[in-house]
Amino acid sequence: MDIQLIIVIIIGVAVGFVLLRHIYNFFFSKKDSSYCAGCKGCEPIKRQAPSEK
Repeated sequence: MDIQLIIVIIIGVAVGFVLLRHIYNFFFSKKDSSYCAGCKGCEPIKRQAPSEK
């Protein structure tokens, strides 16, 4: 086989693996972040709200 074809196949497999991993993480990962982006304006509201587990 030609060396160029081997390199293209290796790059194609690597790109496919990365793409599948990103798709899997997009659909099956936990979303731990809330709607709040962490600004200081939400702190009084967070202290008043009951803690949820």
